[in-house]
Amino acid sequence: MFHINAQSDVPVYRQLVDEIRSAIRAGRLSAGAQLPTVLAMAEDLGLARGTIKRAYDELELLGLVEKVQGRGTFVCYRPPSAGSRKEQAMDLIDRMLDGMGELGFSTEEIGIFLELKLRERAVNAPDVRVAVIESSSENLSQMARQLRQLEGVEICSYLLSSVEAYPYNLDEEADLIVTTGGHACQLKNLLPQSDKIARVALRLSLSAMAGIVRLQPGERVGVLGCSQRFGDLLFEACAAFAGDAAVRTPAVVSRELDLPAFLAEKDAVLAPEDLEKYLEPDGVEQMRRFARRGKLIRCAYEIDEGSFLYLQEKIERLRERK
Repeated sequence: MFHINAQSDVPVYRQLVDEIRSAIRAGRLSAGAQLPTVLAMAEDLGLARGTIKRAYDELELLGLVEKVQGRGTFVCYRPPSAGSRKEQAMDLIDRMLDGMGELGFSTEEIGIFLELKLRERAVNAPDVRVAVIESSSENLSQMARQLRQLEGVEICSYLLSSVEAYPYNLDEEADLIVTTGGHACQLKNLLPQSDKIARVALRLSLSAMAGIVRLQPGERVGVLGCSQRFGDLLFEACAAFAGDAAVRTPAVVSRELDLPAFLAEKDAVLAPEDLEKYLEPDGVEQMRRFARRGKLIRCAYEIDEGSFLYLQEKIERLRERK
């Protein structure tokens, strides 16, 4: 039932805590369900008993499970029902109104005070936690950079491959999950609360598009990506807009890539906007030398204007709720 990724940087006991917590919150483990014994869980996952015990102890501290002497460990978390929360809220409001009435405030004055406090809370609202998920590191970096322009957001970036290997309870940690339409369906199968997923559309930057359109017939064009996905996207853009330029199969930055040989036979190269951060110092220098004799077209896929406005409105609503 539980998945542990031995290659993850997240401690194993922490992974188990998050896996069990997610199962409880999603209803896959209901109140009263008994967890396997420490020994059984350790044998099933191939972990040390001390690791399982530490995870169970933390779950108990979180109020999600309880240990019954001589019987075992049981789920004790019950999600609050909508009715009970509403009743509790109305109760609190009644007590607050009674208290302010006893202090001599009129209904109109109470309304003014409430409005002032609500405005104050809106100004001081905590940051909205936004998880950005994409399959290419280049697009992920650009999306996060754009979203950091918005006020009151805390950005966490995740490659899709790492989320698929270990979801890490994004539905609990993030207020909003931003991804492209193609990945949204995959994420819905991974996350219990898919209503947090916001789909956006990406478009090639105007400067990159202009550079591709200006390529001349017969020019030898190289495509250099830091991920295969990004290279493939640029290759498709060239097929659509580069006319009769001779565009070669995309290459991916890696230790195996012979960068001088790759550049030697090219008149133009399409590369990520922030290429330097993926290269070693000698690679950066080689790209600078190439740029002095050939065309280095820096490319980025950006969140389009309509999607960006949609996210702004969604984030503002989330801040108001918080």
